[in-house]
Order: sequence, then structure tokens, then C-alpha cells
Amino acid sequence: MRAMIELTCQANANIGENRVAIAFEDCAPNGLRAGSPIMVVGNKKTVAQIVINEAAESGQALMGATMRLNANVNEGETVRLRQLPAQVMQRIRFQPLVADLDDETFNAAIRSLRDVYVSKDARFVVNVNGDPVELCATKVKPEHGWLVENTTIEPRNKPVRRRGANIPTVSFADIGGLDGTIEEIKEIAIVPLIHPEVYQKAGQDPPKGILLYGPPGVGKTLLAKALAREAQCNFININGPELFMGTYGDSERKLRDIFAQAKKEAPTVIFIDEIDAIAGSRKDNKGQLEKRILTQLLTELDGFEERGQVLVVGSTNIMDSIDDALLRAGRFDRRIHVPYPDIEGREHILSIHSATMPLEPEFSLDAWAKRTNGYTGADLANLCRHAAVLAMHRVYGIERLMQPEELSEDELTELEISEEDFELAMERATPFQVELRRPTNMGFHDMNEIIGHEEAKAELKEHLVAPIQHKDMFEAMGLNCNGGVILHGPPGTGKTMLGKAVASLSGVQFMAVSGPELLSKWVGESERAVRELFQRAQEAAPVVLFFDEFDALGRQRDGGDSSAHSNSVVAQLLTLMDGLGSNQDIYLMASTNQIELVDRAFLRPGRFDRAIYVGPLEKQHYNAFFANETMDCLSDVSGDEWTAFIKQMVDEATGADLHGLVNMAKRHSVSRAIAHGQNVAVVEHRDLVAALVSAPHLFSGYARDLPEAEVWDDEGHDEDDGWVVP
Repeated sequence: MRAMIELTCQANANIGENRVAIAFEDCAPNGLRAGSPIMVVGNKKTVAQIVINEAAESGQALMGATMRLNANVNEGETVRLRQLPAQVMQRIRFQPLVADLDDETFNAAIRSLRDVYVSKDARFVVNVNGDPVELCATKVKPEHGWLVENTTIEPRNKPVRRRGANIPTVSFADIGGLDGTIEEIKEIAIVPLIHPEVYQKAGQDPPKGILLYGPPGVGKTLLAKALAREAQCNFININGPELFMGTYGDSERKLRDIFAQAKKEAPTVIFIDEIDAIAGSRKDNKGQLEKRILTQLLTELDGFEERGQVLVVGSTNIMDSIDDALLRAGRFDRRIHVPYPDIEGREHILSIHSATMPLEPEFSLDAWAKRTNGYTGADLANLCRHAAVLAMHRVYGIERLMQPEELSEDELTELEISEEDFELAMERATPFQVELRRPTNMGFHDMNEIIGHEEAKAELKEHLVAPIQHKDMFEAMGLNCNGGVILHGPPGTGKTMLGKAVASLSGVQFMAVSGPELLSKWVGESERAVRELFQRAQEAAPVVLFFDEFDALGRQRDGGDSSAHSNSVVAQLLTLMDGLGSNQDIYLMASTNQIELVDRAFLRPGRFDRAIYVGPLEKQHYNAFFANETMDCLSDVSGDEWTAFIKQMVDEATGADLHGLVNMAKRHSVSRAIAHGQNVAVVEHRDLVAALVSAPHLFSGYARDLPEAEVWDDEGHDEDDGWVVP
């Protein structure tokens, strides 16, 4: 019999189902061959396949959540490995671990299990139509073996009833874009559940509860389920509104029963979704039932000294509505913010949801991660789902999909999801833009593609991009990273575009709001809107918060009674700007056409540190601008014709004016093509000339002063020339 090798178990979400990864130097000396079956001995025996992974250090065995569950081993514990002689599994029975699983999904899950080494009681999580399904091998012959095509499989769609059956199927490997949050949860929540003895030795109670807060769809519920799986705990899910019962006392009794059940089945995670429904502030809550439920919840949290390994996790979208009594130490000990995913996070999420999608070879997840700013994990999953549906309709047609006959293998191989499917899906499945509640879906803007404004771009990189990308270095020097930038200049010069480019270059979210949108005629509403805006920005952090038309919001104050409301808004905005700390990752930008109207208090250091002028484009940049604007259309205008055309133009013009000029030329070309019965329009030199005639203010010979009114004299006009004076 081969000798056992002892290694230390380390959690790694990327190893795969029923695999153990070790370092190369631990393999050959101990008689282990990559790809071979092994016996894994933790607190329970199981089998797996051994693989080599660069992430594994010598002395480590990397395992996913399901593999650790099969071996009943926790991170940091010793696990023993031994190579096994390979054999084929002859007969196996699979059962689901959850009830109410339809036969079609159950059978699809079983069909996807091939080429894995399996033994009795081994659990597997497979994805069916994007949803995880967990199966358990309840009968095997022989004791262990490879699952192959010739293996006889006995499906039994009856849930397994044994300890650990209530552990969720979601693991941290299924969650993308929240690596920082996951590490925080491991430190705060999982360690106390796995190693309560450490807290006992330290003479301290482990955390009783954590509160996850953040916007809808970012993954709070998934995090709670993955927490339970990684810690190998039972999971009890409570939706806040479900506790509202019709009979007096039933709501409190149900809550007591849930906590009693959790203690009995410990280790357990109790997850209270939408906790604000039952734990809203008692100052604002006039319902007696809500107050009784909250009081009972506080009692259960306080009375759980002997609860064993039970952790309460709450989630909310509205942090401000939670009663203060619930947030004190000893109840919900820690509050963890779950943010919007950044570019890397969105790419990770897209890779998870598109892993089983037949994407076209040139499909770029990186490009789509850049284009989906402001999307949550749920939004990205919805985008992938819509793209898949559109691809089905495009490839097969609705008539074929409505037929009951199953699609053949040849037909299924035709399905390929393209960039165009995602383009159309983005149009139809754009996230619901709740006003002031989520970042703007701005796409990706490369600062190098913005024509001209070199001085403004250099200043923005120095005063805004550098502090975002090198925050630690600035803070080490005692510098504030939150100092804002205000862009000023004529309308249409590209101030908002520069703001979006800063966010794209820095890899952070972008929230844009127009100053007049925050103003209301009702007393106090404008101030409330400003406070809410900063709260939403904090949820979306790190974020560039961009105020367009800032002169409407931050107008110069005076002592008149008529401006009292405006003065109050300015004061509220100044207070919130002063309250920004470096740890909040909110970076301020603003734009205005009339900086002289902005209150001087905004322009001091610490608020808007730098005022950057963004002026019209100079003539030397026209050629590059026009080339960029006509990139997406057919044109036979030669370089010499462009040069001659530009010579006729004024020395300075805004980007908006030049963009309008190109659009007018395109319209002329389309009108001419339609008039001649042509299907394709081509921009010609005459279209440019016609466009310039319709925009005379861009013509260098155009007299900007209005002509004087012509003075008529009586000379040459007879009294009876037809003029009638009433």
C-alpha cells in the first residue's frame, strides 16, 4: 500500500469539482501522478482527482468548497492523500439534496457529470441553465471509480435526508467582482464558525451577526449562501415580510422557533433578507406588529450567549432605515458594504455567466466589462440571458422553437452567440435607471481618443487620475485624495466627456447629475436630494461624482430673502463636501459655462482644488476630429479637399459645432442618395460645402455683426406706388 502524504488544506474557489491541487514538488517524490485518482482523508474519507496548480505552495492542498465538504475538512487543517488504483464505476445512484427539483433539471444535471472520480456520499454541484444543482452519490459499485459513458446511472429524484443537506449550493467560486468583500467575510464570519475555540481561548465572544448593505442586485444573498457553504453550515433563509402573521403573537413565536431550530442544527447561518422590513426605525414605524417583531429579534440576539455556532446575517438596500438599537455592538457587530463591481469584477462576473455559452471566437469579455459601467451582477446575468435568447431566435426562428420536436445535435451546434446579440440585448435589457440611485451606464471612453484639450487632459491626470490610481502613495504623504476639479468653458467643448474619460481611465464608476435636477420648489426637498445623492455615491464607491451645470446648484450666495432657499442648498452641499473622507472613495468633478456665478466657497482647497479651462478646439485639431467623426461612414473626400475645406473655417470651434457640421454633411449625402434612388450614401466634398453654408458662423469670412437696417428715402418712390398707410 502506498504511503500517505500529509498536507495543509487551503481554500481555493478555482480548483474545480472533486479535485485537489498540489505543488509540483509534492507530486513525484510521494508517488502521485497528475490526473490520477487519490484517496483524501480529512475528518471523513472521500476520493478525488489530483492536479498540479501553480497557486499551490509546497505543503498545501488546495480544495474548493464542495471538496472540503466531502472530506469534512476546514481550511488550515491537515489532510492526507494517497494515490489509488484507477477503476471504472459500474453502477451509481444519484439523488438531489433539495426537494421540488423537476425531473428535467435533475436528469440534465446527471447528464453533465462525466469523467469524475467518485465514491459513496460524494457531492457535486453542476450548473443547469445557469442555476447550481447539487447531487449526492448515495449508492456505488465498486467502492470508487471513474464515471464514464458505460456507467449505469440510477437517477432517483428524491431528496437526501441527512446531516448537511441544508447547506447551500453556492460557493465563493460562483461570485465574481467581490474579492475584497469575500476576504472581509472570511475574516469576520467564517473563522468564528470554523474555529470557535480561538475565541474561547481569547476570552471573547465571536461575532453574533453581520449586516450586508448595498444596492439591489450586487450579490448580498449569494454572499450569505456562499458563507454558509464555505463554513459547512446549515442555512436558514428568512424573508423579512414572511414574519408578518395574522394572529397576535404568531410572528414572535415563529421568530423564536427559527432561532431554536438554528441552535439545534448548529453550525447554522440565519439569513434575514430585507431586514429593513422588520427592523425599521421605531421612530418612523407606527405599526405595533413591526415594533413587536423588532423587540423579539433584539431579545433573541441578546439572549444567545449559549447559542453555539450560530451566526445571523442580515441584508438591506436601505441602511438608513435600520433601527439604531440593532446596530450596536453585540448584535450586528459588523456592517459590510457590498459595492457595484468595477471593471475587473464585471469581467469576472461575465466570465462566470458566459462559461457555458457558445460565444463566437472573437468575443471580448474585456470590452463588454468596460461598456457595462453601473451594471450589478444581476444586471450582467440578465444581459447574458437576453443575448442567449436573441441568439436562439436569430439562429432557429420562432416557428422552429415553437415546434415540440427536440432540436437535433446538428441544429444545436449551429447556435453561436455573437457581439450583435449582446448589442441588441443591451438595448432591450438596460438596467432600470433609478434617478440618483445608480452609476451612469457611460460605456468606455479612452482619454487618448478625445481630440485636443491636451493641457486639460494633463491636469486631470495629475489632479484626479493619479490620486485615484495611487491612493496609498498620496495618503502616505498626508495628501487628501478627495479634492475635486471643476471644468469651465463655453458650452459644447467636451467637459462631460472628459469627466467620463477620467472615470474610465481610473477604472471607477461614474455618476452624473445635472444641477437643476436637484432643485425643487418645496422647502427641504433640494437639500434632501443632495444628501441622497451623496449616499448613493457612497454605495457606488469608488466613484467619480460629476455635477453638470454646477452654476445652477452652487450659485453665488447673497443676503436677499428671495435667495434663502438657494443659500440653504449651497450650505448643504458645502457640508457634505467637507464631510468626505479619504476612505469614502468619492471623487468630485463639476462643469460650468459661467464659473463667475459659482460661489467662491466651492473653489477653496479641499473642495474643488483646481479649476481647469476647457476651451474650443483650435484649427490644427480639425483634421483629426473630422477623421474620427467620419470613421463610421463612407466618404470619398480626399485629403486635399479636407485641407481646403478646413482653411475656409474659423480658427476656433467647439466640438459640438464640429460634430453638428459633420452630421449635417451626412444628412445631405443621405438626402441626395434617396433622391437618386441609391441604397448607399457617400459623403462628398459638396456635402461639406452645403453643411458649411448652413452653419455660417463656422465660415472664416462670416460677418458676425448683424447688418444695419436699410434706410429708405422718398427718392425714386411715387406717392401712388402701391403702398397703403392705414
